Amino acid sequence: MTNSPSGSLDDPNRKLRHDLANPLSAILAEAQLLLMGQPLDAETEQSIKEIERLSRRMRDILQESSG
Repeated sequence: MTNSPSGSLDDPNRKLRHDLANPLSAILAEAQLLLMGQPLDAETEQSIKEIERLSRRMRDILQESSG
């Protein structure tokens, strides 16, 4: 394994966080847009809120792991 500065994308953990953060942001944004759109049935709304909650949790985990 090579020694690289912690700020470098050569760092596998940093690259993983970066690669996960982009699609995660899109998932969170889409969930929020769906919730702001047309009325949803209760089951669908609950499912989308769960997607939003878990997306936020994953985002927090990624942010915590960068420190």
